[in-house]
Amino acid sequence: MQRETLSSGCINISVPYRSVKLGFCAEHALCAEGMACTSQSASDYVMTARVHLVRELTNLPVLLENLYQQRVLSDEEVSKIEAQKDDYDRTRAILDSVTKKGEEACYQLLRIIDITRKRTLGRPTPLLKHKNEASSDIKKFDLHHWISCFSFKEESQVDTNYLQGPRPCHRYQTKLKSKAQKTSREFWMASKNLLKDYKNPQLSYTPLVLDTQCSISPSKVKKFKNKKSKLSRPKKLRTYIPENKTEISPTDLLKTDKSILLVGKPGIGKTALACEILRLWAERDHKELDYMFYFDVREKASIQTTTSLEDLLFSVYREPDEGKEEVLQDIKRNSENVTIIFDGITDFSSCAETVQKLVEKDLLPDAKTIIACRPDDEEDFSFEGYLRVEVKGFSEQMIMKYLSTTLGEDHKVSSNLELLSLCHVPMYALMVAASFSKEDSLQPRTITEIYINIVRFCLQKNSKKIKTKNLNLFIETLSGEILYLAKIAFYATQRKTVNLEELSCGDSCVLSFLKPLDIKLDCTETITARAFLHYTVQEFFAALWLLKNPDQIRDVFQQCLTEEKKYMKHLIPFMCRLLSERSPRLMSCLIPEEELKKTSEWFFKEMITYFLSGLSTQDPTTTDDRGLDVDILFLCQCLYESQSPKACIYFLDKLDYHLDLSGENLDPYSCCAVAYVVTQSKKRKTSLNLEDVAVSEQGMRCLFKCLENVKWYDV
Repeated sequence: MQRETLSSGCINISVPYRSVKLGFCAEHALCAEGMACTSQSASDYVMTARVHLVRELTNLPVLLENLYQQRVLSDEEVSKIEAQKDDYDRTRAILDSVTKKGEEACYQLLRIIDITRKRTLGRPTPLLKHKNEASSDIKKFDLHHWISCFSFKEESQVDTNYLQGPRPCHRYQTKLKSKAQKTSREFWMASKNLLKDYKNPQLSYTPLVLDTQCSISPSKVKKFKNKKSKLSRPKKLRTYIPENKTEISPTDLLKTDKSILLVGKPGIGKTALACEILRLWAERDHKELDYMFYFDVREKASIQTTTSLEDLLFSVYREPDEGKEEVLQDIKRNSENVTIIFDGITDFSSCAETVQKLVEKDLLPDAKTIIACRPDDEEDFSFEGYLRVEVKGFSEQMIMKYLSTTLGEDHKVSSNLELLSLCHVPMYALMVAASFSKEDSLQPRTITEIYINIVRFCLQKNSKKIKTKNLNLFIETLSGEILYLAKIAFYATQRKTVNLEELSCGDSCVLSFLKPLDIKLDCTETITARAFLHYTVQEFFAALWLLKNPDQIRDVFQQCLTEEKKYMKHLIPFMCRLLSERSPRLMSCLIPEEELKKTSEWFFKEMITYFLSGLSTQDPTTTDDRGLDVDILFLCQCLYESQSPKACIYFLDKLDYHLDLSGENLDPYSCCAVAYVVTQSKKRKTSLNLEDVAVSEQGMRCLFKCLENVKWYDV
């Protein structure tokens, strides 16, 4: 609906002040109802606000450049206007030149003011909240309101034909967007390179679970952790996978004017989220003249030596090709159009003063700041006005999407709950995907090897980019801290808890495997413990400690056959791989090879003997399931991890080459393990009982490989 124009109203400065006051308030009310001034011509509309325009128009070069680009003013006219002695005279000259040219020129001026209002009209005046404010506030004519009441023609994509700021600023924005796109590509290329042995996946951002609710209270954490420890293993592992939420997206985070605090465990996806925000900004249209800067604080030591805003933005990040001072002034004057991302800040107090001032809003007070930090460091950024977003990793649906992208639809990770739940941490999901080979048909590497890759990758990623060729030496220097963490992990596993209360290690690389855990002792006291990002990673470290202390291994064998400690069996497969003849390089960095060799001489035989003897003492008629967790299938999985033909032959000989798997539920990994054990016997065939087994098509394809070594089998 069209509205009738106020005839004299607030925009006519020749009327008495009382009329101005009443007209201004009335026009506010009318425009608030969605109406617009339409009966005045563009030239009349400009003339009625001339005094206010002369007084308040800013960024005149932007107006002049747009008027020149739209052919309203000639090059000669622009030069004469620029030669005026001050901005007031330049504004008068602009208005005089435009109004002399008639209606179309005035319309173009109004359109330019409307599109560039953020930079040419300054900040909008807040609406009056109280009547008694009117007498003082009304003296400032609201040009934002004035321009919004003019009725413009419907024009498609007109905004792209106008400059929002000085041309050097637009060129600098283009340069920043090019760098943003490069940063995003390089981030995903680093992940893609780890997968080059498999195929050539088109990696991009996989949606993460983002939670904007306040952090869970310590009492709830304790209650939740206690509840988790009482769950069965499958249910416990599933608790690590966050529920799928569509509460907020990277696009929402880009659009909000609020500064943002991204909080999350190591490897949970904070950098991936920051890079996605960067990419979305870079690919956005150029209607707005805005700037985005991304600093990975972990990689750029030069950030800590910056002494000024100019040094940080131009020397450390990217320098303008032209108009350096003009760009800097535009950034300072229009800081609401600036976004700065600081990724990986771990010690705010040691940051450069420039960084601290930006985060605390002492510099560029209206700029949007995005900080990515771990929960340990969150207290350093408890500033008012920040939107807290907790990054929780992949939901189960997104885990499956990520694995399908990296490994194809025919992968077997989904059948292994340990690996599936591990993949809720995107960095672990990447290493799981990278640990599956390309040409080994459907057979993955051992599970333990995936955890070894995770450990090495985490240490490298958190070591200020130690090169791969120097990683082993770096691990040797950290062996004391790693084995100390392994000791804490072992005793926590024995207690069947995830709370590492006694941990006192302060090395950031070692702590990258952990997350903070608040435990409320009473109403006035809370302590902060730590927990591994995933329980199976804790079990892997516990296995490391056992191999450093082999005198404890026989006790663990016995515990595995008891109801109270049968969960300790999950350490055994890890030890089998770490002790194999082709032991991983990781082990030689932590434990002398002579010690490992000495342990392996008795380990496999005693493991098989212990567990087979435990099985032979079972009463087949009893309903008590004590010790039944350690069965033939479990031993096959341990031997598959060991990749030891000698241990497999010893095992088959103990069973007189008869494997009874009747009634078992064989997932693809179990089928790989059985097939591996059976194929190690070249001289004697094995009888295989598969009566009433449940097996998938994937699993059957694995079993087919061993049939030439099978004497007879039941299906």
